[in-house]
Amino acid sequence: MPNLKRKEMARTIAEIQQEILNEKEKYSELSALTSTSKSAIWRLWVYIVSTAIWMHEKIVERNALLSRPHTLLWYREQALNFLFGVDLVWKDGYFQYPEQTPEDEKRLRIIKHCAISERLFDEVQGESGKLDNTNLSELISEYYYNQVGVLTLKVAKEVNGVKTILDSQEKRAFRAYMNQIKDAGTQIRVVSNKGNTISIDLDIYVNPLVIYTGNENEVDLQNSGKLLSNLSTEPVKDAIREYITTLEFNGAFVPTYLIDKIQQIPGVELPILKKIVVDDNNIVYDEKDGVRELPFFVPSSGYFNVDDDSFKLTYIPYNLQTDPNFNI
Repeated sequence: MPNLKRKEMARTIAEIQQEILNEKEKYSELSALTSTSKSAIWRLWVYIVSTAIWMHEKIVERNALLSRPHTLLWYREQALNFLFGVDLVWKDGYFQYPEQTPEDEKRLRIIKHCAISERLFDEVQGESGKLDNTNLSELISEYYYNQVGVLTLKVAKEVNGVKTILDSQEKRAFRAYMNQIKDAGTQIRVVSNKGNTISIDLDIYVNPLVIYTGNENEVDLQNSGKLLSNLSTEPVKDAIREYITTLEFNGAFVPTYLIDKIQQIPGVELPILKKIVVDDNNIVYDEKDGVRELPFFVPSSGYFNVDDDSFKLTYIPYNLQTDPNFNI
């Protein structure tokens, strides 16, 4: 089954004819062929050759499209080409969309993000491979319970540039579309959930000449973390927000990368990650217990919702020489 958003490879007959005529002008020995009549013998031969080349390119194009292997990337490409509210038609041996204007195509293509995964059977068996393959009922149960052989599609749309969930009708239509174009026997699971929430607790030692630290006795505590030269900017919070929002869809959140990014901010001397909690109850990093410190983790929805109120940022003046807490 070919890509539903096809880019025509075959040139038109007129385009091929023009290329031949342009090439003819390069040869002085053909300068006598000047007739503009369509019935001129040499022009008829140009037309015949152009038609033959065009037919050959069409055959090659169709064979290439029909023989293309349907990899995970192929399914992702089809998902991104989904047009909401447009029915598929069976034509020339495969499902395809009716011709759309570029404006309508852009408006109706609602899937902006898609990630596909497939679980293999050996991942369920583990290294021991204890599953008895001769027990058919156990094999089938294990196969479907663990969703082996199922393609999981995480998808999201955008509203005002922000990733968000598909509504029930959009999800239903998208699932019907994928079931119609998929290979026979392929099981597809569509996931479109609200973005995961993430809470981050950081202690940030900063240069008090550059970044405002404040203290509990000051009424302007709300300025803590802002640049002294520009109180409208809180660079650490901006960096966290940028890191989360620019993560690749279904990409891994790497705490070390976040710390590296914060470390590069002018005025930041030492950022210390204390705790990361996903969806209010899933502790993925805890500096206190020294156990739950995942090197990376992937949001189940494919993306995180950003909420500045979920960032607990404590700014501390960095004074090695005068702060006795640094002495051991």
